[in-house]
Order: sequence, then structure tokens, then C-alpha cells
Amino acid sequence: MPFPGSDVLGVDVARLEPTRPGDDDSAGNGNWHLWTRDGEHHILRRYHVLRTETDLAFETKVLEHLTDRGWCVPAKVAGPVWYEGRLWAVTRFVPGRPYEGETVAQQGERGELLARLHADLSGLDLGPRPGYFQAADLDAMGEFQSWDRGVELLRREHPELAGRASRAMDDAKRLVAEHDLLGLPQTIVHGDFASWNLHFGDDGRLAGVIDFDLCHPDSRAWEFVIARLDLAPALLAGYQRATPDPLSESELAAIEPLQIVLQVLMVMAGLWNGQHSGHFDKAMITRHLDKARS
Repeated sequence: MPFPGSDVLGVDVARLEPTRPGDDDSAGNGNWHLWTRDGEHHILRRYHVLRTETDLAFETKVLEHLTDRGWCVPAKVAGPVWYEGRLWAVTRFVPGRPYEGETVAQQGERGELLARLHADLSGLDLGPRPGYFQAADLDAMGEFQSWDRGVELLRREHPELAGRASRAMDDAKRLVAEHDLLGLPQTIVHGDFASWNLHFGDDGRLAGVIDFDLCHPDSRAWEFVIARLDLAPALLAGYQRATPDPLSESELAAIEPLQIVLQVLMVMAGLWNGQHSGHFDKAMITRHLDKARS
């Protein structure tokens, strides 16, 4: 695929290498190692087809704020710029690598780091991020990703699956109302504080945090759900002992229903992908509908 050159990016590009296979032909994010002729190592990032300059400005402000507070994060070096119908930017390279097979102690460490991140983001008021909504705002999320159209198209191929998707959405909306999930306190969340987005050096010290693509105002309970608390229960204990503001009873009670909301949002993503690719991943949609019932 064509890449923007030095004249477009504003940096003197000498070499590019992929960070992972499959990014060349994707509607999602893509990342390439970039070296300048001066030997500087950055990341060339191509953003998801839904990203806009306005919502990327929100992410840029978050990254600049954290950089000022000593975090190593993928702050912008150049861009974003439009090229071949997509937004591209050059960002800071974050060294290190994720833990392989996160231990219970490392789960707790991740919780402590999340507490520190939230503390450094508290007081940063950027308003809503354009194009982003609270995860529990299923009406807004559904309208943005054309849920109704996706269900209707799915119904033509897999009517039983479409019926299950509609029922799962109704159940999730009921949980949102019962637990007042839209009324939870808000902060700026990372949006994917999973183990693979934390990099550590050979000495075991935190080297940096990557992938703030989903940062937006939302609840701390949602941050834990999307950080895979179900697979890393010590994450919460680490957070609670490190934060000066532990999660309240209502925030803790919101985690389980938000796990159901997550599964419906994953189905929504499957329907969106199906609308744009012309093919629905039946196995993926079924898997998340099964989880929404458990």
C-alpha cells in the first residue's frame, strides 16, 4: 500500500518496517516503525476509518498532558495529515515490551499504575470527545454504528442470530437503567488498559503506556471492564490500595452489568464490520452473544 512521504509527514523518512502483519489492508489502525535519516525511531500510525481530526485533537491533548507529567506515551511528533483518504501521524516510539503471561503480582502492579494514571488525568477537563460516547449509552452507540441496519442485514442471512442480538440489546439497556450506569462519576479513561498496552524494560520498570485510541470520558467501572478485570482480578485490589479515591459501592456494583454491555458492544462491532465488508462473522457474533447470557 502507498505510504505518505517525507513531504507529507514533515519528517525525513529513511525506513519503514511493519510492527505486525495485516495492517496494510485494514479499516482499523495500522502501525509501522519509522526511522529518520538522523537515526530517530518513531511510529508511523494510520488511524481507523472513523477517526477525525477533531477527535484526534482530544487524544493529542491527553498525551501531551501525560507527557508533561512524566509518562512515556505515544505523543504526536508530526501530523495528523490526510493521505489516500486516511489520517496518518508520526508518534513517539515507546520502548520495552509487555509482560508475557501476566502474574497475579503483575496484575496488581497494573492496577497501581492505573490508579496513578487516573490521578494524573483527574482535573483535566476536555469536555466530550467527538464521536465517542459512554459505553453504557447504547442508544448513541447504536446510532453511530448503525445498529438497526446491521441487525436487519444480519436477519437476511441469519434470522435466529439477529433475533438474539435484538434481545441482548434490550437486556443490556434494562441493566443500564436498573444500575444507573449512565449516572456513574466520569473521568478520562485510557479505554484499553490491558496488559499488552503496558511496556516494561529489562529491569522490570515501566517503560511506557501505548494505545490511547479509545481514551474518552467514561466511568472507572468501565475502565476496569475494558482492562479485562474478569481475567485479572488482582487488578482491582492493586488499584484500590494505591488510589486515594477507591471505587465506591455503586461503581463496584456497576462492573458486572457493564460486562454484559461489553458483549453487546462487541456484537455491535461485528455488525458494523459486516455492513462494511459484506460478510458477517457468525462465529464471532455468536461467541459474544453467548457471553452476554452467562
